Amino acid sequence: MELARVLRERRQELNLTQQQLADKLHVTRQTLSRWENSLSYPNLDTLVELSDLLAVPLDTLLKGDNNAMVKKISSDVNDKRRYRRYLIIIGSIFAVILIWLCVLGYGRANQVEWIDRFNPFLETKYGYATLPDKVELKKERGIEQHGKTKKKVWLKIPQKVDEYVTDDPFDHGSWLKFSTGEYDLKHRWAYVMHKGSYVYAIRLVKKSEIPMQMRGTMLDYYMPFKDGAPASRLNKNFPWWPFN
Repeated sequence: MELARVLRERRQELNLTQQQLADKLHVTRQTLSRWENSLSYPNLDTLVELSDLLAVPLDTLLKGDNNAMVKKISSDVNDKRRYRRYLIIIGSIFAVILIWLCVLGYGRANQVEWIDRFNPFLETKYGYATLPDKVELKKERGIEQHGKTKKKVWLKIPQKVDEYVTDDPFDHGSWLKFSTGEYDLKHRWAYVMHKGSYVYAIRLVKKSEIPMQMRGTMLDYYMPFKDGAPASRLNKNFPWWPFN
């Protein structure tokens, strides 16, 4: 027996009008009328609710000479599974992108050199920095070799300097740590090639070798971070912004 006939006969046995049954199912009367005339079919959830309201076993509603309803329900179930799978894939992609951007943002905010180095949104910049009068040297144990003879000695190792690198004539830039090696008072300015906090290379220069438009922003003396720093080492309002 088809669903349409079972639905119509059982509704009449319960003395329910189409409107009354439609209200119980939270659908329109026209929708119920289409079910009773085999013009459309309810979804699986509504079919279960119909089974309860009409006190008719679910398998009775599903059986009949016409398998169109069963095919439709099967199609609806497959569509829901497919949509759920697509939703999971899209959600996973967005989650991966969000995590990736958070890692890049963390690298920018905390000046993690290896993260900035591989950040595709950062461009390589060239700036200038005023160095201290002399580089700080630290004694460290090392090995000195003369021919086949090796001996442990104390070596003076130049330490990284912490400098404000100016990238343009408007004094935009950031505080970076990099190694310079030893230098003299005439060459205590550095030309710095960097990508975010990752420094590719530096070259020691005289102040006269700095372009005129940049020279006006360069100090004649070194100003440490604690004395001349802006709100953050990056000199930007949103340190976690992973882009330039």
